[in-house]
Amino acid sequence: MGILTDIEQWTLERIAERCSQETDQFYREGDSDARYCYELFRRAIVERCERAWELVYAQYTPLIERWVRRHPAFPTSREEVAYLTHRAIQKMWAAVDPKKFKRFPNLKSVLRYLQMCVHSVILDEVRAAEKPGTLAMDRLAGVRAMADPADTEDRALDAIEQQRLWQALRARMHDDKEYIALYGSFVLGLVPRQLLVHYREVFRDVREIYRIKENVLARLRRDASLRELFGQDA
Repeated sequence: MGILTDIEQWTLERIAERCSQETDQFYREGDSDARYCYELFRRAIVERCERAWELVYAQYTPLIERWVRRHPAFPTSREEVAYLTHRAIQKMWAAVDPKKFKRFPNLKSVLRYLQMCVHSVILDEVRAAEKPGTLAMDRLAGVRAMADPADTEDRALDAIEQQRLWQALRARMHDDKEYIALYGSFVLGLVPRQLLVHYREVFRDVREIYRIKENVLARLRRDASLRELFGQDA
C-alpha cells in the first residue's frame, strides 16, 4: 500500500518523467517498472484529468504511430498516421470510463486495449472508404489532382465541378475553423502542423485541428443530401 499511495501523491510531471525513463529502460533492457506509466493512465481515465491525457499522448504517440504503420490495412485507410493516432487515443478516452478502468489490472492490459483501438479506427476508415453510398473523401482532393487535364474544356469542367463541390461543403460548415481545417487539409495539402503555422490565430493547437477534421468528416459522411448530390462518383 505504501508504495502505491506514494506514487499517487506524486505530481503529474514527476510521474510522466519516471514513465519515460522506465519506457526507455524497457526498450534497452526488456525490463522496467510499469507502475508509473499505469498511474499516468489511471489519472487520465479515472480522474478524467486532461493534463494527464496530454502526457499520455506525448509519451505513447511514437508507439501508436508504429502500430498504425505496421497495420496491414493502413495503406488502404487513406489517412495520415498522425490522424489515426489521435483517433485511437480519442476512442479510448470515449470508451473507457473510471468504472471500466477496473478491468485493466496493469499497464500491459491497458496497452493491449489501446492497440485494439488502433485496429478499430483503421478498419473504420477502410470501411468508410469502401462502403457503397458513402461520400468518397478523396473527392475533396480533386483540386490538387487537376494538374494537367487533357485540354482546356476538361479543365473548365473540372473547375466547375470543384466549385460546385466546395459551395456545397461551405454551406455545411458550422464556422470558419471547420472550413479552414477541411480546405487546408484537402485542397492546400497541409498537414495539421502546417495548418497551425499558417493559421495560428485560428487554432489553439494541433489536437484541435485533428478533432475538428475528424468531426467534420464524420458529419459529411452521414449527410444524405451531399451523397445524393455527388452520388454518381461516391
